[in-house]
Amino acid sequence: MKELRIGLIGFGFIGKIHTLAYQNLLMSIKNPKIKPKLVALLRSPLTAPGDGLASSIFETVTTNPDQFFDQDLDLIDICTPNHLHFSQVERSLKSVRAVYCEKPLAMTYPESLKLAQMAESLNAITQVAYMMRFSPAIRQIKRLIADGLIGDLYHYRAFKYHASYLDTQRPISWRLRFDQSGGGAFTDLGSHLADLSRYLFGPPQQIRAQMRTYIQQRPEKSGSDQLREVDVDDWTQCILDYGSGGMGEIEVSRVVAGSGELTGIDIYGSKGAISFKSTNPESVTYYDLNQKAWHMSDIFPTSIGQERMIADIWPEKKFSQGDMVNRHMAAIYDLLLNISENKPCLVDFKEAAKSEEIVDATYRSARDGGSWIGITNRD
Repeated sequence: MKELRIGLIGFGFIGKIHTLAYQNLLMSIKNPKIKPKLVALLRSPLTAPGDGLASSIFETVTTNPDQFFDQDLDLIDICTPNHLHFSQVERSLKSVRAVYCEKPLAMTYPESLKLAQMAESLNAITQVAYMMRFSPAIRQIKRLIADGLIGDLYHYRAFKYHASYLDTQRPISWRLRFDQSGGGAFTDLGSHLADLSRYLFGPPQQIRAQMRTYIQQRPEKSGSDQLREVDVDDWTQCILDYGSGGMGEIEVSRVVAGSGELTGIDIYGSKGAISFKSTNPESVTYYDLNQKAWHMSDIFPTSIGQERMIADIWPEKKFSQGDMVNRHMAAIYDLLLNISENKPCLVDFKEAAKSEEIVDATYRSARDGGSWIGITNRD
């Protein structure tokens, strides 16, 4: 079994999710071929030392970037706030042959393109954490579309709802500041659906969008009377025009009462329909117009193109870590296999940049009163 040495940058919520995936991979994946070794963690100097958890997991824990980048690493995994991604990815690309970055790759589409071009020039293996592509349900949808189940696309609606920002007393944070996040609900949640829409339907020709910020001020810190302005979106709706009659809608919100965390997509075409909800995370239902009946899709469909079989990278049912960790684990394991085999990744920096053009265009459209914005990166 080949061992790959991992360096992680950032140990907040998403950093811990990635860590769980690395730690449990050997137990959860059937017949794993790669052993990830958590070698080094680069933490923010502003982060409290905590209870020693990180030191019990990583061989080296440091706030010194030079010490971190001096480690012998096969992969650097970046799990920091969005405004840090560009500089950290840039340095990582100069240090190792493989880089994994949480979404979005960078704060702006031009920055994402620059990193994609840099990675290509260095022949680096890269991936961005658009992990919905690694869900059995999404692979089922891809297979059904490829097999002609829906016929011609008429329209679809994809949504991602959270209740996490309904509390008006939730303090300001980097996710609520445009200069540190690059956007609100659409950057945070909608970027996943923008990537998913490209994966399933290809690039749109043009898009238009509208946004709202419902809670416009938040406390400086917990319990504070000092308020700070919120300059990112709580809710966004994006309309995608595919040029051949096919249309799509993406709606995201972080202020949906009673939702917890809910994701779904409903797809309608000339021959049938497909429906997915995250309440049933590993399967989809589809309607066959000829049979006039709904059916349940196979959980592990055959692969398309160069994709690995989802059954080979998805955690075994008895060792499931929950849907979120499972998706991250499948994405990470696929990346580790690609590093070992020196193969390009399904969603490398170049592919991620194309999805992030949709995010960029969404914000430009909303700022311009909902005007149509053309998508240029369509190859």
